[in-house]
Amino acid sequence: MTERVSTGIISSKHLHGMVTLVVAAAVLVSVAGCAKKGSPIEPDDGTGGYRIVGALAIAGYAEDVEVEGSLCIMAAGQGGLVLVDVSDPTNPEYLSTGVTSYPAMGCAYVASDSLAFAAIGAQGIYVYDVSNLLNPVWQSNGQGTFSRDVVTREVTPGDYHEVFTADGYGMKTQECYYYEGLDTWHFRQAGDDAAAGVARGICVHGNLALLAIEELGLSIYDVTDVRNLLYLGGVDTPGEARAVAASGDYAYVADWRAGLQVVDITDPSSPEIVASVDTDGMADGIWYHDGKVYVAAHTGGLRVFDVSDPTDPRAAGFLETPFANDVFVTDSYVYVADRDWGLVVAEEE
Repeated sequence: MTERVSTGIISSKHLHGMVTLVVAAAVLVSVAGCAKKGSPIEPDDGTGGYRIVGALAIAGYAEDVEVEGSLCIMAAGQGGLVLVDVSDPTNPEYLSTGVTSYPAMGCAYVASDSLAFAAIGAQGIYVYDVSNLLNPVWQSNGQGTFSRDVVTREVTPGDYHEVFTADGYGMKTQECYYYEGLDTWHFRQAGDDAAAGVARGICVHGNLALLAIEELGLSIYDVTDVRNLLYLGGVDTPGEARAVAASGDYAYVADWRAGLQVVDITDPSSPEIVASVDTDGMADGIWYHDGKVYVAAHTGGLRVFDVSDPTDPRAAGFLETPFANDVFVTDSYVYVADRDWGLVVAEEE
């Protein structure tokens, strides 16, 4: 989190946006119920080794979540791109919304330039300047056929960054660059590769891009040069690959009805499934952190696995939520994007 972002939550230079915030908050109160079913969430006494410590209902349906320091950004479907202050994770506070023309499905963030990205289906990728957290400013939109997930690679602060998209029928790479003459950020197409299946999730692991493609499983690309994508190899998974995370020589695939699939990517040209685990729900979102894999398993809630031995994952806890879509983990907290409850913040007991 850069200084201008972290201070953006409390700095007096943003007081001029308070009227906007009050109006936005009033709108949020009036519509947040469409995202939250049932009674308000209260901190619980613990379930499966994890307990809820904070929550925030949002307008729309929580699809994706990312956290950087005290800022949480969420792709909220028809609710757009939502910014949340999590400086106190037990009391997350709504900040503002970046309005989108179509449902926001994925999100990403570049801290050095306070840029928030949203994957907007047929509208491609939107980028917002969020240096004023109370007033996201739309900059431009990048290409896309049906953008579902987005990740970024920071390159040169103040100049340009690389954007990777799981774009329906394949992967797109674009450069987001600052155009000084107009004082805005713009996109330029870098590369793309079509696939026969539906691309749902993406992660960048060093110079590799791992693409989760529903019908095809996991595909691996060399993205050392984003203008020259090189397909290296892939492996079909037994389910429908929806999201992917990676650490070391292993990739972890949220494989829908087939649960968690662990893939050895030591040789990217010949990846191999080495373990499979049921997730008690349809595995849709995934995150790796400190020897554990966290799976957002829809009606199965959050499922956690110890992968200190990736070939032998062991159940390491769970948290019951009604409809977990995605998960992001820091050293202290677990952030769940839940379709019914919005943002759920949990910690290990």
